Amino acid sequence: MPLRPMPRQTLVWAGLIGLALCNMATANPPQPNIVHILTDDFGWQDPVCFDVDGDTPYETPNLDRLARKGRRFMQAYSPSPTCAPSRAAYISGQYPAHTGIYHVLGGKLPRAYSPNFTHINPFYRYRLPLTEMTIPKELKKAGYTTGHVGKWHLGGRSNGYPFPGNYGFDIGYVDDLGKGGTYYPDPDIWGPRKQLRDQHNGLAKSMKPNRLTGWATNSPDDPFQLDDEGRPFDKTLDVALKWLEKHHDNPFFLNYCTYYVHSPIQTRNRARFEYYCKKMGYNFPTDPGTINQGRGGKTDPYYATMVDTLDWMIGKVLTYLEETDDPRHPGHKLIENTYVIVSSDNGGLVSRSGGTITDNSPLREGKQDIHEGGVRIPFIVSGPSIPHDTVCDTPISLIDLYPTFIDLAGLPPSDNPKLDGCNIRPLMEGRESIARFADGSARERIYFYYPIELSSGSAMRKGPWKIYRNLGPGNNKSPDVELFRLYNDDGSMADIGEQENLVEQMPELTKQLLAELDEFLSDANVSLPYKNPGLRSHAAVERVPKILNRGDEDDRIWVDVETGDNKSSIVDAKLLYTVNGSLLEASKGRREMWFEQPAEISGGHIEGKVPPGTSHAVFCMRDSEGFLVMSEDLPSYREQSSGAADSSYLKHAFAFRPGLFALIKLGKEAEAELTRQGKSDAGLSRELKDATTVYSKMRASEKEYCDTLRALRGAIRSLKGTVSQADDRHLNLFRHGGAF
Repeated sequence: MPLRPMPRQTLVWAGLIGLALCNMATANPPQPNIVHILTDDFGWQDPVCFDVDGDTPYETPNLDRLARKGRRFMQAYSPSPTCAPSRAAYISGQYPAHTGIYHVLGGKLPRAYSPNFTHINPFYRYRLPLTEMTIPKELKKAGYTTGHVGKWHLGGRSNGYPFPGNYGFDIGYVDDLGKGGTYYPDPDIWGPRKQLRDQHNGLAKSMKPNRLTGWATNSPDDPFQLDDEGRPFDKTLDVALKWLEKHHDNPFFLNYCTYYVHSPIQTRNRARFEYYCKKMGYNFPTDPGTINQGRGGKTDPYYATMVDTLDWMIGKVLTYLEETDDPRHPGHKLIENTYVIVSSDNGGLVSRSGGTITDNSPLREGKQDIHEGGVRIPFIVSGPSIPHDTVCDTPISLIDLYPTFIDLAGLPPSDNPKLDGCNIRPLMEGRESIARFADGSARERIYFYYPIELSSGSAMRKGPWKIYRNLGPGNNKSPDVELFRLYNDDGSMADIGEQENLVEQMPELTKQLLAELDEFLSDANVSLPYKNPGLRSHAAVERVPKILNRGDEDDRIWVDVETGDNKSSIVDAKLLYTVNGSLLEASKGRREMWFEQPAEISGGHIEGKVPPGTSHAVFCMRDSEGFLVMSEDLPSYREQSSGAADSSYLKHAFAFRPGLFALIKLGKEAEAELTRQGKSDAGLSRELKDATTVYSKMRASEKEYCDTLRALRGAIRSLKGTVSQADDRHLNLFRHGGAF
């Protein structure tokens, strides 16, 4: 039977409905995508579009076009002048003072950098606790697919557990217990495990034997084979693009963290390196050493080529988004419904080995310093409703991205009580000029805390002012307190180079701002640096109490210190412990990590109970004069490198036995819980019997202790879902078979 033609009226209505649906699709795009490109050590003045004095030799055409299509934030800050604390702060929305991650060498015992340093860094954690809420955990509530690609540095040491996936990402790198390095567990984006080009950190892999060897070539056997544009292959970029290709059908959040432009300062792109050598007036070098010895400014062609390469990487991501159809928004490209943010984890690295790397001027200092050059960063955003080619001069911080991304995803404000950041979407869209907290109140201050070595200090930005308190006097030449006016009342630059200290000219303002800064640090209960008791020039150093006795019984350990009128008292004490010291750590000590818990103080007696499975423990104390008192003397980093496992040089670390006792006790509690359920477990019973035998020996070999701890720990953990003891956090700090 032939089909009848549709009535004219029906055709008209069908056309109108189709047009309406098309208009609705255009007017109401789906949930937006979010791509955050977090660069490494990229200075405020490195992108051409941020250059305020017009003398840069760098070329960043892709960043410049992103800025033309978006908004530049000229007063954006990283939470810290180094990477690990900034990354943990960004992903959790908290200041480093609150995360407890202060620098990159956390989870290690506090030691003097050098015997003649006046102050010693406090103990601080290495990794963010797995229980913390994070950006990907929040975005998954809105149905987002989340991926992390590239540098992490807020989980396990040496790229170990915990991995990005343990913090909420659907995918990130993992490892295979040290057997073959790190990889992404998806063959669609990583390829065969033995693939030639599987270099985890891509172009950042050190050139051997020096940076004038290993240039990328056209050879198919070259892991960094040049492409049609003459650009070397970068595995990290390749993973990011393949992840986008696989997951762009759904709303996505890509956390693309480049290894560039962090050291090693090198390039595999010989053609671009030759170009910058010529541009900067150098002949092609024959010596791989410092090329710009004694020259200031932006005069390093290696670094210039790295900036050029980073810009190319960013451009490849932008091009993919610009050229790829949006399957959730027919007739449109992905870029139209994607927020792209480019930022940096800290300021640019100024110098190394007598040569200048980059130049942050007019800002003062650079990476590893909380003056402006170390914490002010480039920040560009483009996306739906972002006004093109505009500038925002409101101070912001990377901690603001957590609440901002939640809003972009269409979620209500987070109920996470730990959040320090503000939702800056109104600033991004040009609707506001003030950053506001969730309750609508205006943010007045941004804080910095970096109690580390030569640049140890705290700081606060409030309005046009920035105040500093030096926490390491003697380690550096800075005054105890500094106050600078960065901007004039009309918003124009005043002293962004921080050259004129106004403390003496403005004593009342200095007092007020210091009180506000100190109140924040007190409320955060930060760990402060210690005075170095090994430096005999310190006043009152003779009052530092010495250790008299050490002892242990069952799972309790203690020390006794000197007391009396001529000795200072212990005012704070922590028990520092590790559960993966010695042979328990599969990577031969590279991933050994220490944790803390409070210790009890009773006059000169300091005592604590070790957690189950502790392999080594020490007491870390502060006396009333602010000196560090350890339960045994520790070498400086000059005497014992930071790469050494702390357990390897300790002589009085209450090794194995107290931790084994505590683990046996926990195992017996698990066994009793099984009995109450009318159950039993032969594996647990066997390991408890063996552990009790080893403990009764009074003295067993290091291997015997480690094997016993590992086996009993595994037996208890195997009962997850059956007994509560299997969820004891000390048993689950690492993976069984990895650090355990």
